[in-house]
Amino acid sequence: MKKALLFTKRNLTEMLRDPLLYIFCAGFPVAMLIMFSIITKYTPEVNHTFELKSLVPGIMMFSYSLLMLMGALLVSKDKTQEFLKRLFTSPLKASDFIIGYFLSFLIIGLLQNIICITSAYIIGAINNELIFSLPRMLLLNLEMLPIMIINIMLGITFGSLLNDKQAPAITSIFISASGIIGGAWMPLDTMGNFERICSYLPFYPSVSLGRIITNSFNTFGQILEFNNHSIHFIGIVLIYLFVSIALALLSFKKAMKNN
Repeated sequence: MKKALLFTKRNLTEMLRDPLLYIFCAGFPVAMLIMFSIITKYTPEVNHTFELKSLVPGIMMFSYSLLMLMGALLVSKDKTQEFLKRLFTSPLKASDFIIGYFLSFLIIGLLQNIICITSAYIIGAINNELIFSLPRMLLLNLEMLPIMIINIMLGITFGSLLNDKQAPAITSIFISASGIIGGAWMPLDTMGNFERICSYLPFYPSVSLGRIITNSFNTFGQILEFNNHSIHFIGIVLIYLFVSIALALLSFKKAMKNN
């Protein structure tokens, strides 16, 4: 475990040196919160999707796709620059590499959560808008952990299988998809069959569970409908969680074998 922690420290150092980390993982989610809050304030018709307590779970979920991009870039660059080839001759095992990458991305992801929620509280205070209580905030962080891990593991997978030119192109597809099919800023509950399809992917269920926690639904019918689907949402997210972990392990072991 000590070797994995040393590798984690190295990865964090590399990520913190990259200005893209601050632009994508910190600046972009905050900018989106501010932008949608301004849109809501100056729109005559009330759009409940853009209310802060509804928007925060969506922005948090979307921010993890940007974390996936940073993870894929780091792993693919390490592989392309033959840094990993040199480390493969060391006593580190595949599990040490996976833990080292995972912990570094997890720390960044938790910092993203803090930035998103703190920014939402500040915006809410400026607009005299109550967001949600501290217990709900803590529960939201816990509920968002599986989708964060899914994105981290997908980043490791893409970084292991692709080079530093291919990885950003593939992850950009997931970034766009997570915003659209995750319902981060689109009311998928009004889209019938499209919502049903999205409910079998991990993004929309994660956002929906987050919105149950923040109590962002505005009608009794919405509350009843989403609570009835909560077990389905949890099951879908957990399935993708285990699949993503398995994919990361298998792809990294393949990369070690090939090198």
